[in-house]
Amino acid sequence: MVDDDRDLCDLLAEVLIEEGYEVTRAYTGQDAIDSARGAPPDAVLLDLVLPDQSGIAVGQALRAAPETRDVGIVMISGDRAALARATEEIGARAFLEKPFSLAAVQSAVEAVLGPNTDAPAGA
Repeated sequence: MVDDDRDLCDLLAEVLIEEGYEVTRAYTGQDAIDSARGAPPDAVLLDLVLPDQSGIAVGQALRAAPETRDVGIVMISGDRAALARATEEIGARAFLEKPFSLAAVQSAVEAVLGPNTDAPAGA
């Protein structure tokens, strides 16, 4: 989960953790790249606007590295036109337009990873 809005990042991470996913948080693009290269994730929820670089640049860096080339990316933004362009440019598999519901987050993650069969009962 990559977003410079710490409250949103932490909220989404907690929701996904409750759904049984393992989540690592990053609040800058460089932290996301470093974290992904150290332990390649299955998916990245990636905000388009970050304080140190764009989400597009982060996505391109992930695509350029052999260990993260195939990671599923879900782009996040409040700008629909920029979101569509970024999604296409880096080959993101899904996107979330702000504001979005928690159900939309779960649907986007499932679109990238498939349903979490390890989720706790009732989740």
